[in-house]
Amino acid sequence: MNCATVKEWMPHYIEGMLSPEVELNIRLHIEACPDCSSWLEEAKGLAALWSDMERGADTLEPLDFPDLTVDVMAHIEKLESGRRERATKATMARRRTAPGTSWMHYGVAVGLTFLLLQFGVFEDLAYGINEINGQMSTSVTAWFNPK
Repeated sequence: MNCATVKEWMPHYIEGMLSPEVELNIRLHIEACPDCSSWLEEAKGLAALWSDMERGADTLEPLDFPDLTVDVMAHIEKLESGRRERATKATMARRRTAPGTSWMHYGVAVGLTFLLLQFGVFEDLAYGINEINGQMSTSVTAWFNPK
């Protein structure tokens, strides 16, 4: 019998739940192996502790923990009120003009476009676009139809 098997069956050996043949094999291995012998002593100590705890569980009184709910909730409320004080207050003027700012931006864009058209900035734009299209189509045609 090897050490791994003995350690696996050790709780059943301590409780006396094994057949006589298996128990004899384990006892012979424990007598020959100092590692398994110390493992048996440790397992017996842990089993004794566990059984003492189970017997004493009926006589133990439940622990009385203090109720921290009130203190915690008061601290949370203090933090929340501080956060509310630090938050920026929305003014009536800001609320009134906020939706109108998008219309103001559109108006400025329309005005600038009108000025640029009056000064002839977009005059040669169509010619430039046609020139670029012609060069692109020539290069694509050359690419697919190599001579």
